[in-house]
Amino acid sequence: MDKNTLARRYTSLWTGEITSATLFAALLLWSALRDNHWQHWLVRGYSVSVVIFILIQGTVWWRWKLHVLKQNQRTIPESVLRRYRMWRTINWGLIACFPLVVFAAMSLADQPASSLDRWLGLLFWLGAILEQINYYYVQLMYNSRYDWQYVKTQRRLRTGTVAKALQNSKLE
Repeated sequence: MDKNTLARRYTSLWTGEITSATLFAALLLWSALRDNHWQHWLVRGYSVSVVIFILIQGTVWWRWKLHVLKQNQRTIPESVLRRYRMWRTINWGLIACFPLVVFAAMSLADQPASSLDRWLGLLFWLGAILEQINYYYVQLMYNSRYDWQYVKTQRRLRTGTVAKALQNSKLE
């Protein structure tokens, strides 16, 4: 890809991530405020927050990639990569806390074992896991001809963009 095409791609990726994060937050708040029962929103609120946190990391990542491209550099600064290494660990910690949030909702808010909040929370929790894998391990989103060509010729999924940068850094 040439520089202009890559710049447009990075721009669309970071704007897509921040738009998704904003929409998730707005829809969660709008729906929760209409319901008036905060107890119904504990689990899904937590899960959506984790997804938003990871989407914001994606936004920052693509902004950095665009900045590096415009500066005619080849790599993300090590200080930024250190933050992503830390965020990767924090994300797994937040994902691992999901069962505790479910237990807290059942105990403190008297939520039944099977509730809409729990099912929606589980759905968003799985989304958080997929986003984590997509960035920090294996690319799961294939939305360009270039991406699909890679899968077709290499016969395997690509390494996630952050994962690749961390592997190539002095940090791993």
